[in-house]
Amino acid sequence: MQLVKPDKPGIRAAVKVLRRGGVVAFPTDTAYGLGGVFDSLAVIRRVLRIKNRRDRKFTVVAADLAQVQKFFKLKPAELKLARQYWPGPLSLVVSPRLSVRVPGNKLTRDLAKLAGKPLIATSANRHGRPEIYSAAGVRREFAGQPDQPELILDGGRLKQVKPSTVVKVVRGRIVVLRAGTIKIDLRFSNKCPISKLQ
Repeated sequence: MQLVKPDKPGIRAAVKVLRRGGVVAFPTDTAYGLGGVFDSLAVIRRVLRIKNRRDRKFTVVAADLAQVQKFFKLKPAELKLARQYWPGPLSLVVSPRLSVRVPGNKLTRDLAKLAGKPLIATSANRHGRPEIYSAAGVRREFAGQPDQPELILDGGRLKQVKPSTVVKVVRGRIVVLRAGTIKIDLRFSNKCPISKLQ
């Protein structure tokens, strides 16, 4: 595992790995994330092996709303939420397997922009273990493992904050699947009432 600083050479090195279908660990709005280009089956399989996980449901991060719309079709209510809360820790469920967000973390957005595609951003830890908030912690987590990320982008120690808010639009109704940092305004839309999943 190569550990690099988030300067221009480090970011170029990370993007090079991402473009060739590799896996990188990087800081996000919450903890360190692990991932690569979202639409590569090889990347998905690698991430699952690295994490020792089977569940193929992922959050992906994008550079901006335009990049999201290039790869995903948003419903009117999703588009309204995106315009109001992005960049920020709001994830929209866009398929049975994927939720997407435009993060507040500029470094994460830059990686997705330079890679040319949204990136898988699952937590950079082995399945069942706690989230990690430093590059050194990520390195320790995967040291000696047969499968590892090729590169860790060291964004320093992150503050421990609440996870992203996850919402899903069901028949025009906005359902909060996970309450997180963002609190959706209950007056958001008369046509799209807000409810919290019980």
